Formats: sequence, C-alpha cells, structure tokens
Amino acid sequence: MGTGIKTDLPLVLADELEADWNQVKVVQAQGDPKYGDQNTDGSRSTWQFFGPMRLAGATARQMLETAAAQTWNVSVGECRAENGFVVHASTGRKLSFGDLAKLAAAMPVPPADQVRLKDRKDWRYIGKPHPIVDLKDIVQGRATYGIDMVVPGMKYASIERCPVYGGKVKSYDPKAALSVAGVERVVEIPATPMPSGFKPLGGIAVITNNTWSAQQGRRHLKIEWDYGPNAGHDSVAYRAELEATAKEPGKVVRNYGDVDGALASAAKRVSADYFVPHLAHAQMEVPNAVAHWVGGSCETWSPTQNPTQVRQTVAQVLGINETDVTVNVTLLGGGFGRKSKPDYVAEAAVLSRMVGGPLKVTWTREDDIRHDYYHAICAQHLEAGLDQDGRAGAWLHRTVFPPIEATFQPNVVYGSGGGPHIREFGSEIRAGGNGLLQQ
Repeated sequence: MGTGIKTDLPLVLADELEADWNQVKVVQAQGDPKYGDQNTDGSRSTWQFFGPMRLAGATARQMLETAAAQTWNVSVGECRAENGFVVHASTGRKLSFGDLAKLAAAMPVPPADQVRLKDRKDWRYIGKPHPIVDLKDIVQGRATYGIDMVVPGMKYASIERCPVYGGKVKSYDPKAALSVAGVERVVEIPATPMPSGFKPLGGIAVITNNTWSAQQGRRHLKIEWDYGPNAGHDSVAYRAELEATAKEPGKVVRNYGDVDGALASAAKRVSADYFVPHLAHAQMEVPNAVAHWVGGSCETWSPTQNPTQVRQTVAQVLGINETDVTVNVTLLGGGFGRKSKPDYVAEAAVLSRMVGGPLKVTWTREDDIRHDYYHAICAQHLEAGLDQDGRAGAWLHRTVFPPIEATFQPNVVYGSGGGPHIREFGSEIRAGGNGLLQQ
C-alpha cells in the first residue's frame, strides 16, 4: 500500500541469503495460513518480521552451503554463499543457488540457535536505498489496484446502508431504482447485530452492469429505516461528558511514587487538556472488492491489509469452511489500518452468492467517511509538577475513551494499553517523587 514493505522484507531475506537482488522476483501471496500472520495493521510488518526474514534467509544460505560442500566432498567451512552462488574458497569453483536448491531443500533445517546471521557491516541491501518493486508499474499506470479488478461476467453493486450504526431496513421501495438504465436487481443485505465487527452493516444493494448505473439507481431508492439504539446519540453532549470525566479521578492503572505530594511541593504546576474527535482514515482508494461464488466456494480479489481476516470473515458470513475461500490480494491505494477490516469484502461475497456469479462492490467517498472504523474519540487531562530547573517531578495523566475493541466484540470494558497494563474508560496514570515517569 505504498509503505515499501513488499520490497524491504524481501530485501532483508535476500541480504541474509546472499541472493542477487537483480535476480529476485517478488510475487504477491494469496491469503493462506501457511504464511502465518499476514496482517499489516498497526505498522507491524518491519518490526515484526525483520528478525524472522533474516533468520529465514540465513537458514537457507547455510543449507545451500552445506549442499555445495556435499557436492564437492569438502568441508562446509570452505564454502561461502556469494551473490546467488556458493563458492569454494580454495579452488574458486562455484555452483548457482538453482543448481543446489533441490539438494538443499531435502536437508534438515538447522535449529535457529545454530544459524549464523551476518554481521551488520556485511549487509549489502539492508539500510540501503532501493526503489520499490512496483514502482515502474505504478508510475506508468500498469499496476492493478483493487478498484481496477475486472472479472469476466462481473456484476456491479452499490449499497445504501443505514446512516446510524446499529440501524436496519424497516421497508423499501425499489421501483424507481429499477427504472434506471442498467439496473438489474435490488436486494437487501441483512444487518449484522451490534457489535458488527468485520461483518456487513446491511442495507439495500443495487445490482447493475456498471458502477455508475449502480450508484445512480441507489439514489432513487426509497427506504424507511429503523435507526436503532443509537438514534439519539449527540456527539456534542458526548464530548462534554468525556471532558468532564477526565477532570475527575478515575481507575488508577499505573501508580509510581507519591504524585499528590510531588505536585503539592512542585515549584511550578502545569496542566493541559486534549481532545481527539472521531477521525476517518480517508485513504485515497475507497473500499472495494470482487467476489465470485461458485459451487460452494468463494474467490475474492481486494485491496486488503489482512488476507487472513478476509478468509475468516467471508467463511463466516457464507457459512462455509475457510478452506473453501480463496483470497487474492491487490495493491492498495492507501490503507492506514482501514483495509485490515474486511467488511467490504464480506459484502461482495454475500451479494455474489445472491446473484450466482462474480460481483464487484465499490464504496463511494461518502460511504467511506460515514461508515469508517473511526479512530476512537478521546479526552485527556494532564498535570505536571516541575522543580526549579524545569524538570518533571510529578505527572498525572487521565484518559477517557471508549475501548476500540468494543467495535468488534460485546461486553468490552477495558481498552488495550499495548502491553501488560490496561486502561479503562475513565483511567489515570500517576507518577511522582521517586516514581518512574512514563506514559
């Protein structure tokens, strides 16, 4: 999705492997549990997989060197991998990785603690500038993003969803929409009860032979909504409630030292209040997906950050085994975490089964903003005590927000702090005196 991980992780492996980068071809994998965790949400890819990719490359290098040693009947210590070949130090003989691959693959994989990683000074690719592998196709307009996907015989859909989260269709009249040129069908997608998680919100879908007709037909829908339990939500009043709560003591989740004493004896006290509203991701490419239901299985094509979750969610909404779901990953025109949530892929899968063939769902920009998985709203109150030199001797930090996890599962009270500690709606962190100051 433009962050470079499709290039930098292969570079890490190629460096440890001693591969020739000019001979490396990077192929996008499908969603499959055999690859482990494929989720790129949370900017996790490099820090989570830098080590494993180094280990994988170094392990393969060592196995190739061992294979060469057996071929030449020499000590493995005399063999050295170098830019796509294994070289015999004393004679200069060399074999390509391709020559050795079959023999090396049949060997036992050495334990991780017996694998020799390169010294940092010997890195050839890691930390060096390289163009991303998709760059040429992207700048020349040949790259395939999800929104570019076309499958033969594909239908197109645009979906009108309830403007209030948790609402559902009470009744609808499709007549005017069906009169729009190109419109073939109007169908209802059942609403998912709250919390909807990664499943479809529900609504009315207009099915046509092109995206424009689907969006125009949707404008003519006459829908009566049951807005559900969130109909009376007032964002202004909710903000006031959060900010007022932040001024009061909350559940103490971290406490170091005597903060009250340190604040009282401070040479100077400073306080500040912060507020973050609901924020949409607003990535350039709106959510979109193609799905093809056939013979009890489903194949999808989508710009997803989390192909594993696509596989699981599509299987759940269709009531089939995960092994019957094929997930193809396209380039992403921006993600920012939004495209790790596969609700839009699940919509395409449900509609594909309804129409009995391949179907593409494309959101509008308005859909994207209205039905995003928003950054959690948050109010914070901070106080600090400074000594004569301006150094912090006390810190009080109150945070008030609804847990993000409540979007995906019921009865969630605590929000994750990203570690062993937890934060709750109305929580506070206190540090003072001899305590350690940290957030």
